[in-house]
Amino acid sequence: MAFIGVIAESKNEMQIKRILDNSLNSPHKQHTIIAINDKNVENIKNIRFETILITSLDNITNKQIINHLLKNSHYLVLSADIDSKDLELNSNIKLNVITFGFNQKSTITASSVEDGLMICIQRKIYDVSGNLIEPQEIEVKELYKIMPKNAHNSMGIAGIMLIYEKK
Repeated sequence: MAFIGVIAESKNEMQIKRILDNSLNSPHKQHTIIAINDKNVENIKNIRFETILITSLDNITNKQIINHLLKNSHYLVLSADIDSKDLELNSNIKLNVITFGFNQKSTITASSVEDGLMICIQRKIYDVSGNLIEPQEIEVKELYKIMPKNAHNSMGIAGIMLIYEKK
């Protein structure tokens, strides 16, 4: 069972958690999705997360615990709006970082937000099984319907779904 952590604005964290629960879990594969915030970060600091999604750091004041969690993680899906200095990521952490956002340098960005959402994967990504995902455009219209008017968080969720072979 893989643990996936979600660090997001308080108004979005439960919706993101619910979408990931519904999208990733099946009778054959179970993932535990945990919202990480200041209220619970001390209690979960020893959980080994396979993946952490960070859409915002507004809910976290203790960045040192987040760095500790990231040290043991395999994937970080990170909003390009977050300054990596806030996380103090150092070079000896072996972490697959996938950035998302409207920044042209992001791994995943939006190529269209008209009539749904088209994401553009700008660099190759490896999923949890080691399969290569080549740069391409993917329509995520259904995901965008669930989180209307929030293309930013939809791109982050799409990143998680790509990693776990759900898109």
